[in-house]
Amino acid sequence: MKSIVSIRYCEEYDHQILRKSVENLFSDCLDVRNLISRGQKILLKPNLLRSARPDQAIVTHPAFVEVVAEILSDCGASLSIGDSPPLGNLQKTLAKSGYEPLMKRLNVKPIPFVHKKTIEFGDDRIYKRIDLAQEVFDFDRIINLAKLKTHCQMTLTMAVKNLFGTVIGTDKASWHLRAGKITDNFAHVLLQIYQTIRPDFSLIDGILVMQGNGPNSGEPRHVGIVGASRDALALDSSITRLVGFPLESVRTCIIGSELGLGNTLAETIDVVGDALVGFPLKDFKAPKSMSMAWNLSYWNPIRRFMENHVITKPQINFEACRNCGICMNHCPPKAISEVNGRMIINRKKCISCFCCHELCGSDAISIRQPYVGKLLSSWSR
Repeated sequence: MKSIVSIRYCEEYDHQILRKSVENLFSDCLDVRNLISRGQKILLKPNLLRSARPDQAIVTHPAFVEVVAEILSDCGASLSIGDSPPLGNLQKTLAKSGYEPLMKRLNVKPIPFVHKKTIEFGDDRIYKRIDLAQEVFDFDRIINLAKLKTHCQMTLTMAVKNLFGTVIGTDKASWHLRAGKITDNFAHVLLQIYQTIRPDFSLIDGILVMQGNGPNSGEPRHVGIVGASRDALALDSSITRLVGFPLESVRTCIIGSELGLGNTLAETIDVVGDALVGFPLKDFKAPKSMSMAWNLSYWNPIRRFMENHVITKPQINFEACRNCGICMNHCPPKAISEVNGRMIINRKKCISCFCCHELCGSDAISIRQPYVGKLLSSWSR
């Protein structure tokens, strides 16, 4: 069976324009009143990486969440919003990111993720158990509200990656450490979470997005689209094609299709909605870490050479660094330490998970790519 993906133009976050676009997303894919019944408990799961202004393109825009919440509220749903930001508590993140007005107006309750539930998997999966937030399983429906951004480890963060937020904040770093430098391993973590959560509907805010070295320190860029599907993999693969990236560079799409968790091949997806002009994009900036390394076995000597001499690494700008210690305290392999009042990265310990870059609120950590790495990146796109 083909998956239905709806993509609609939406040029701005004007409430009336956005409401119409999101209504069209729902009507293209399903009858929302057949999905949502009066009195049902609905969890809204946006991307709340950290406290950020909406114009920074770091969090799912509150205006986008608001119109989704309005539509579900009109169906009589009881709405809550949840996530587990790596830094800071949920309520402060919501307040500083502009969510409080919509929550008060629509009576949306904040649900911090604090309790763990262990999910067991069979012997055929790489990871036998994963701890997820217990609170996620207390709802009748889950609506996944992702933000389109580049991602220095996974190329793009979209609907599937957004569910990593159901891992309680302090556990996120341990998963980066366990997956190590092997992108496919981390893709398996994300897909096992997706398989467990299985959101009822996924939507992507692609109006103001992030390109370059996302998901925290890239460049905001206006793209002007919104997308939705019941199949998050189909949605992610369709958006990947629209921004002009090869599907093979988003490993969750490739591996998820192999595992039968969703459709990613173009012939297995019906893309409906607006007839998009100007897509795929030809100049959407990829993260500097995007390379052809994913296409090589971990034990391949070429890959080992690339990891040591080619693959991008984080680099600290000492002038911008405030020595807050966040990067040091949250580095999974403990590769960062303070030496003579400066944060120093131990290159031998660094696993290129880019958690430091993702969490730095001072934009003091950049991505350094050697010349040969730039050539490999250009060949892979």
